[in-house]
Amino acid sequence: MRSIGLVVSAACFAFVVAHVSAHEGHEHGDTKPAAAKYPSGILLPAMEGPKPWSDKPVLDDPDRFQIAIMTDNTGGHRPGIWQKAVKRINLLRPAFVMSVGDLIEGYSEDPAELEAEWKEFLGFIDEMQMRFFFVAGNHDVSNPKMHALWREKFGAEWYSFDYKGVHFMALSSEDTKDQIGEEQLAWIEADLKKHADARWTMLFFHKPLWTIAERAVAAGNEDKTNWKKVEALLGDRPHTVFSGHVHHYVQYDRNGMKYYHLATTGGGSQLRGIPYGEFDHVAWLTMEKEGPTVVNILLDGIVPADTVTEPGIKRFRDFLAKTRVEVLPILVDDDAGFSSGRIDLRLKNTFDVPVEVTAEIDGLPLRGLSVEPDPNDGLRLKAEPGATAELALDIRFTDKVAFQHFGQTLLKAKFRTLGEEPALTAERTIAVVIDRKYACPPAPAEVAVDGDLHEWKEMPLATGDKPLRSGPGGQWQGVKDAGLSFTTSFDDKFVYVCGAVTDDAVIDGDLLELNLDARWIQDRKANSSLKAGTYTLTLPSPTKLGTAKVPLVGTPKIGAMATVATARTSDGWTFEAAIPVKAIEESQNDKWHSFQMTPILSDVDDAGEKPVEIIWRGTAEARTRNTNYGQFVRRRADATAKQ
Repeated sequence: MRSIGLVVSAACFAFVVAHVSAHEGHEHGDTKPAAAKYPSGILLPAMEGPKPWSDKPVLDDPDRFQIAIMTDNTGGHRPGIWQKAVKRINLLRPAFVMSVGDLIEGYSEDPAELEAEWKEFLGFIDEMQMRFFFVAGNHDVSNPKMHALWREKFGAEWYSFDYKGVHFMALSSEDTKDQIGEEQLAWIEADLKKHADARWTMLFFHKPLWTIAERAVAAGNEDKTNWKKVEALLGDRPHTVFSGHVHHYVQYDRNGMKYYHLATTGGGSQLRGIPYGEFDHVAWLTMEKEGPTVVNILLDGIVPADTVTEPGIKRFRDFLAKTRVEVLPILVDDDAGFSSGRIDLRLKNTFDVPVEVTAEIDGLPLRGLSVEPDPNDGLRLKAEPGATAELALDIRFTDKVAFQHFGQTLLKAKFRTLGEEPALTAERTIAVVIDRKYACPPAPAEVAVDGDLHEWKEMPLATGDKPLRSGPGGQWQGVKDAGLSFTTSFDDKFVYVCGAVTDDAVIDGDLLELNLDARWIQDRKANSSLKAGTYTLTLPSPTKLGTAKVPLVGTPKIGAMATVATARTSDGWTFEAAIPVKAIEESQNDKWHSFQMTPILSDVDDAGEKPVEIIWRGTAEARTRNTNYGQFVRRRADATAKQ
């Protein structure tokens, strides 16, 4: 009978229960070394013939160790992720854990709020069963009070230590914003000289300063981060750099060394997956004789360090930028709703390999619906490099369907490259716009913004006798109390909104707001929130205004001033507004297609009372969402002549 001996690795069983002392300096654990308790290496049985093990070495070098690196917890943090990571790390048993900052939400000067956030975070660290090293991020030290609180709780904002011949440097990219200051730079120089014999140097800080520095230098500007000076100090010594902040992962090669910006451990992220570098993870570093090996441990798996490289992410982003599916909007001249039309799909491929898209349409009302070709058979488009592929869907309803029922109609598209392995893949959700159309025709040849409406032949758009209202119930007494009619037009410089307000008592507090969404039509349909690319223009009544320059408030802040004018009439007041067309071109271009807009008329009959608001089109959230705003489509002069 053949006996099989016990296979034991000294590295597996050389556990030392260490007492962490409160004082600085060397720390002592069990007084009896592990090597004295167990023989080194693996004790293998004597065996003739083939052996049931490979001939690879046992990874038990005494200088070998493993650490975990946690990245951004905040910047739109998602509760529970950091705590989950702590539990996973406790199972993995690294020697210790490093961080790269953004540990609390911060950005506050309220001591009670900051104390509460640090108390919560330190509670998470109390659950960690090994040492954790703090690094400051912009969320942690965003103002002088937070810098002071950091020093009160943790002492230095930059420091170093050594472990098994490796030199660890925890730096601050927030010495001042996006910068390693002169004092820290001098400390780095002295610290590197003092530890010139380190077998490897690891640097940890929050912002990827090398990318900021490289952009500045490429533009011919000074490197204000001081990172280039740090690189010069590092010279050719073996080193690895870790940062966070950007919330997506990329491995860089710089001067033969690896630089990383890590993704998130609970910070804000779209979590679109590995190709985007967007995932929750901890980096797992194993230090070997020849240098560190890094893998990324997702909370439910392991991802190799080079899964997203700088060239790889560049190609993937190029793929995203150069492949596009367009869904042309359906806009019709019928207030009653939509009954039939054609949805045109286009795949534009300016990438360097063929691209295929498979798609499906979600959210069309099903009552009396017919679609040709049948979307259940699969919508598929394929385009060679530099080509455009098109597909038309004819849709028809037995009865007209009100436009609000198309609010959730979406095209879900899956992209993939053809002819390369592994294929690049991506998914996109695109809004399908089916809505009422309002024409924005060319303006008259001569326009004077003076409150006189003689240039405008008619005012086809009006709030009517049953408008959407908000404010005190019962205060509005009908169209003669407060109402609005208006028109729009454009020329090379301005979009004009002009009209007349009926108001039986024009006083201070009456005003008109024009809310404009200037984004591309699919963008404003996909996200109705009035954020980037949206503007508000406020016109007080003639008691305060007359003719003036009024700022266009919104984002991006283009610093544009609209020319506006109001004038009293026998039954209210008139208004004219010339809005710089660059407000639209900033989000679209000079071939802009359309914009969404709604006027909101605020009327008071007695000084000091709360106004009643009359909304031409929209919802009760008209100041924050474009839902049910009018779609104003640019009409060319030649198109106008034919109608």
